[in-house]
Parts: sequence; structure tokens; C-alpha cells
Amino acid sequence: MSTVTAPKATQSDEATPTSRKPPTRFQVRENIPAPGTAEGAYFHYTPAEAAEWLPFGAHKLLKMANARQIPYVDNGNRIWFSGMNIRAISEQFTVEPFTKPAPAAA
Repeated sequence: MSTVTAPKATQSDEATPTSRKPPTRFQVRENIPAPGTAEGAYFHYTPAEAAEWLPFGAHKLLKMANARQIPYVDNGNRIWFSGMNIRAISEQFTVEPFTKPAPAAA
């Protein structure tokens, strides 16, 4: 009587897929699209990357996002900013130049 054995699963380090870790919130990646481009509109930026185009630092952006003062993308436990969010924040804090009213006719 012959015994039947199940094949053993082999795992090699080269065959197993590795998952990429997302960038940290203070990491700035290279060759990222600008928020004003078509690719950048939906690209998710870290707070440090978004701070390059906004008048706030990464810490300030995180505080404002946690206080729900600015739009952001909430993917689980990380705060991201899309290109559309960066443009909305920029418009939110844009101050229009003051124009003097026309003199009233007497």
C-alpha cells in the first residue's frame, strides 16, 4: 500500500510579493505632479508635499485638517491632500486686493 502525501508549499523570498509602505506624512517624494496638472488633481500628497504649494507648514496643515478647517482626504488613519484639496485651500485663504469705491456723485 502506497501512501499519498500532499505537496509541500515552498516559499522563497523572491517569489513572495512585497507590499509597498505608504510615505510618511513628513516624507517628500520625488517627481510628483503639480496640483494644477491633470495628473495632480487626483494625486494624493502627504502634508509635507502639500506644504510646498501652500503658505502653511506640514504641522499646521495636520492641525487644520484635524480641526476640520480645511478639506482633506481621509484614508483610514492617514491624512492626505489631493490636488483639488490644495487648490481649494489656496482659494480659501486668498485675499482679494482692496479696491477703492468710486466717488459718489454729489
